[in-house]
Amino acid sequence: MKTITTEELIKHKILPYNIYSEYGELIFEAGEILTPGKLLQLKQMSIIYRDDNSSLDIIDEAANTDVNEEIEITSTDNEESGKSELDLIFEEYAKIAQEKERVVENFDMNPNQTLKSNTVVDEVNIMNYKGPINKKSKIDPRNQIKLKAIYHETITGMSKRPYAETANLFLNIRDKILQDIIFRNRDVGYSSQLKLIGEYQKCHALNVAIMAGFIAQKMNYTDTAISDVVLSGLMHDIGKTRIDPDIAYKQALTNQEHQMFQLHTSIGYRMLKEDLEMPENIAIVALEHHENNDGTGYPMNKSGEQISSMSQIIHICNYYDNLCFNRTNYLVKSSKDALRRLLELGTKWFIPDALYTFIHMFSYNDTTNFEDLIL
Repeated sequence: MKTITTEELIKHKILPYNIYSEYGELIFEAGEILTPGKLLQLKQMSIIYRDDNSSLDIIDEAANTDVNEEIEITSTDNEESGKSELDLIFEEYAKIAQEKERVVENFDMNPNQTLKSNTVVDEVNIMNYKGPINKKSKIDPRNQIKLKAIYHETITGMSKRPYAETANLFLNIRDKILQDIIFRNRDVGYSSQLKLIGEYQKCHALNVAIMAGFIAQKMNYTDTAISDVVLSGLMHDIGKTRIDPDIAYKQALTNQEHQMFQLHTSIGYRMLKEDLEMPENIAIVALEHHENNDGTGYPMNKSGEQISSMSQIIHICNYYDNLCFNRTNYLVKSSKDALRRLLELGTKWFIPDALYTFIHMFSYNDTTNFEDLIL
């Protein structure tokens, strides 16, 4: 990639190349209208990069023609207003941007659902978000950043906003996952291609939701059921927000601390049912996602078919992602190591259908070291 300045960008009406932050995060894509707002965002960044490809310096004239047709500025306009041509162009760009730049559309998988996702999550300012991206992921780098930033904003701001608004934020994250990931990527062969990397607190629930959505799709769930699986994955650990963070995210727990940690399941269930008013099939996953097939899990020692099908899926994805973040006693370096551990636990812990769907969905030869995914 090559460095570029905002002064160099001003001459373009439409971006002829992708723009990246100093951390390699995709900020704006080639083909986007370069609005004053975007220039202002870029000016606030210390370093920005563009694609390192000289052929991209040739602007698509046809694309620019569309904009030129919409912006008609004459020398008379300049004289009468006392503004420079550049100022007038920026003003017109701003108007066009308001027409053309749309927020993520609500993706309502179940039109009969009582809860509607109508909170605009893309308004969250992600430009100053600092964090690594997975360079080998099937998920667009900008979406990786957006999802982590929006989820973090949702979780950390729960105590400051009405419960209904928090519920809508979760619904919007679900919609974004469905729209931009689940239904756009049919050829995923490696679990590492779906993994978000960075802080565990910002990535874990998202990873669980994404992988669970792919499992549900592979198991031929209906679109509505896939939607519910993704939402339950996003919220399965919500009870941790009411537990001492020194315990909720600590890796080596004493017996007493572990007993306190286990409370996050029942706390999460009550939060989803009573506070966020989620349906029972979503809330029950928060309660059951640590229940094992052989009855050795918690909090109620359920087994087999006593555990809801969505909880069975989330249980596998939750444990798998915990393995990948090395938050268990079994240390792994790659997806292959984590898959091997799932097979070792086998049907003692996991329901056969969900387990083998997960195992066969991803290549067992995914030996890429997690550290090699980081950009």
